[in-house]
Amino acid sequence: MSKKFVNKAEEAVDDALFGLVSSNSNVKFHKSCRRVVHITDLNPSHHVSLIAGGGSGHEPYAAGYVGKGLLTAAIAGNVFASPPSRNVQAALEATRGEAGAILFVINYTGDRLNFGLAAERFNASGGTARVVTIADDVAIDSPNSKVGRRGLAGAVLTIKIAGAMAWEGKSLDEIYETSQKVVSSMGTLGVSLYTGSLPGKNRETELPDDQIEVGLGIHGEPGKFRAQFGSANRIVHSLLDTLRSKMEMREGEKFVVLVNNLGSVSQLEMNIVNGEVLRYFEDHKIGITRFFSGIYMTSLDGHGVSVTILRADDSMLQYLDAPAAAPGWIPALSVQKCVDHQEISDSSSQGDLISEIPASGVTVNAQLVEACVGGVVDAMLESEKHLNQLDAYAGDGDCGSTFAGAAEAIRKQTSGLNYTHPETLLKQLSIIFEQTVGGTSGALYALMFSSAAQSFAQRSQRGEKIDRTSILEALDKANRAVQKYGGARVGDRTMVDGLDAMVEELRKGFSGNEESLDAIFEAAVKASEKAAKATASQTATVGRASYTSSEAQTKPDAGATAISLWLRACWTAYKSEK
Repeated sequence: MSKKFVNKAEEAVDDALFGLVSSNSNVKFHKSCRRVVHITDLNPSHHVSLIAGGGSGHEPYAAGYVGKGLLTAAIAGNVFASPPSRNVQAALEATRGEAGAILFVINYTGDRLNFGLAAERFNASGGTARVVTIADDVAIDSPNSKVGRRGLAGAVLTIKIAGAMAWEGKSLDEIYETSQKVVSSMGTLGVSLYTGSLPGKNRETELPDDQIEVGLGIHGEPGKFRAQFGSANRIVHSLLDTLRSKMEMREGEKFVVLVNNLGSVSQLEMNIVNGEVLRYFEDHKIGITRFFSGIYMTSLDGHGVSVTILRADDSMLQYLDAPAAAPGWIPALSVQKCVDHQEISDSSSQGDLISEIPASGVTVNAQLVEACVGGVVDAMLESEKHLNQLDAYAGDGDCGSTFAGAAEAIRKQTSGLNYTHPETLLKQLSIIFEQTVGGTSGALYALMFSSAAQSFAQRSQRGEKIDRTSILEALDKANRAVQKYGGARVGDRTMVDGLDAMVEELRKGFSGNEESLDAIFEAAVKASEKAAKATASQTATVGRASYTSSEAQTKPDAGATAISLWLRACWTAYKSEK
């Protein structure tokens, strides 16, 4: 069952309306019908009343658009179910006036029947009501279809234009005719990665991971067809190709564009979708007069978007720009010419910074060092899934992917890396981690490499060669820098546990002078591995894991494990190459 913030599933609509009205002083409940809300300051004798509604689950449509310059009243049905005609009639009676009323109906059978019945009864009682049916779904294009296209997010643009006209004092006939013109001048097409779910229930349909639903409605019903999942560029451009064909859009024309979030698409994704839409129009030399983007008409928590195209004249644009005040209304965004990533200059690119570092310090066996770096890079890539799994228990599950990205960056820059001078190489690796990885991990590793490089630089200035003492000193300096600025200590369940265990084992081995160098390094790697495994029984006090419950901290820490993996890989490559 999908989890939602509800009290009781059967009371979700009423609770939602209560929250809407309680947080909006410009809206109130109908005095005898809790499913009808209308503007607080009713003055129907001077303005045409605009009423919309339908099943709930499409918020902010329709109650979220009750306000100045938009709707006069709205009726909410149960989730994905049309409201009964008596509730529609209650809204008509509450807003009755000499100027008349228009009912906006999104084209679904239940809505047409109940809103139509209410209008007939209202007119029979001496009132004046007209019905505008929104039918903008271009996925429904069969000439044999008796019900016509479904109503989608184009309803929002229709209501905005009609609302501005009503508040300006335009007549019932003028608003009705313009609304009909708007409906006939627009088209909408939606695509979803997965459908929404009703409170207390599972998703109605499950999509395979490699498929998307194209041309779907807003009630979780299947789309026109299923297509292969791909990049945002591919999905958006395919959707717009269909809209361009259906709307007969031509080069040089200009359109109003509305990108609608069906409920659960993150803002990061929406920005990507917006960019792809704008790029598409620019590439096809089609103009955009107004660009809207946001949550306008949802399908509960459906993870998808719809794009509405309106061929608007100057008067429509004027009414779209008119002031409006309602919780759900999001005005048009300002757009500018798209700039490709390639056109954006970066004066401090990674490659430039790496190549600009002068070679300095003592020299070593470049072939041996390159083999060690290569071994670590391979280990980073091979351990991606394992580290992600460990990180998912008490973090955000991206530790392995983070280091895999760093490994790819190192490979890409390998021809510019200085394997002959360890001091220079460490500075270069510091830049790669800082710029590629970012975040806490990137900063810690960049700090670690930079501190080690400083240690080598100081010994080089004193004319000292690289030996076991200098290696220990560099690692110790790196370890202390990470603890100083990262705040973690041994036992805090972080990368410090693995790093510190290795340093201490090396210190112990070097001070004894009894064991061979190979035996000392082998013991140090094993100590790091042992420390990493021990973190499974520790409680995190710093880092992301510290925010999680102790029940989530039952596996070895991903950061400490990563350190031990890199050390083992480096040591293995060293022995093999030597």
